[in-house]
Amino acid sequence: MSRVCRMGIMLVSLALMFGVFPGGGARAQDRLQVVASTSILADIAAGVAGEAAEVVSLMPPGADPHSYTPSPQDLVRLAQADLILIVGANLEESLLKTIRGAAPDLAPVTVSACVNILPFGEVSEAGEPEDHLPAGDVSAIAGQCAAHQDELASAGVLPSPAEGRLGPLYQLDCGGENEADGEHAHGRCDPHVWTDPYNAMLWALMIRDALSERDPANADVYAANAAAIIKALQTLVDEEIAPMLATIPESNRLLVTNHLTFNYYASAFGLKVLGTVIPGASTLAEPSAADIARLIGDIRANGVPAVFTETIANPALAEQIARETGVHFYTLYTGSLSEADGPAATYADYLRYNTRVITAALGGTVN
Repeated sequence: MSRVCRMGIMLVSLALMFGVFPGGGARAQDRLQVVASTSILADIAAGVAGEAAEVVSLMPPGADPHSYTPSPQDLVRLAQADLILIVGANLEESLLKTIRGAAPDLAPVTVSACVNILPFGEVSEAGEPEDHLPAGDVSAIAGQCAAHQDELASAGVLPSPAEGRLGPLYQLDCGGENEADGEHAHGRCDPHVWTDPYNAMLWALMIRDALSERDPANADVYAANAAAIIKALQTLVDEEIAPMLATIPESNRLLVTNHLTFNYYASAFGLKVLGTVIPGASTLAEPSAADIARLIGDIRANGVPAVFTETIANPALAEQIARETGVHFYTLYTGSLSEADGPAATYADYLRYNTRVITAALGGTVN
């Protein structure tokens, strides 16, 4: 057992024994304590919760979800939680054992359970639901997802294109960690669902339901906040995101990114991911010389005007490819928000910032 793990278990034990937690004083009993895995998920959850529940992010801004190692403080937060929210689709696969160890009696809620998943590699369309999906059998989850889709449709929100999708996450077996060698593998589902605002709206509804189940006295608050988030995101898409992206010339609507992060964004807004610097859905993979040569050839052959890297990853390879191909190089926010004083401090700012950078880089007009 590692030193960090031993320290974490000791801190959790002391906190539970004496009923106190970091920051001083006893655990607040008047509000639900919610832990969300990433800063992006925490922002959506905090918007739904409002003042009725306290939401913290397990990962700080700037953390890479693919490689994050929980601290002892994180273990204490998990131990005191009333509700734990994860993205699912194996984004947190390397953290699940830690989460279950710190909060063994609290099943995490997978907020992406109703999201129509894009593939990464080969995916089995008929599989058992992941064992960390929300409580209840498959038919109950299916009914919940149908209700959420109907609710969005009634609000005038159209779903993203279904072409190439595998179905809702709760129906899929995404694979996961390779137990033989201990290496983390994302499996066969693309977990980066939040880059499509429609999926974030589904998150808001799943979070609303989870909060309301645990705190029915504030159900009306959670419902009103979720509805406000959906309305605000749809306005952002209709009035800013979609109009900007529509100005990109057809020949330039190609994305070359650091790793496979923007599939959902591209699918939602009529772009195409031509290739990635790092092959795969995780920042932990390493490209071969042949991979890099192939990508350079594709960039030149298609006249791609820009290469995008990300704030959570080393940009060296992307910069090298940009130099060798003579194209411009830009940085996007992907798996994390910025710090509070940065340009992507909220999910709405994250979408707005990335869209402005992509639009300008590909020759469109920025509002």
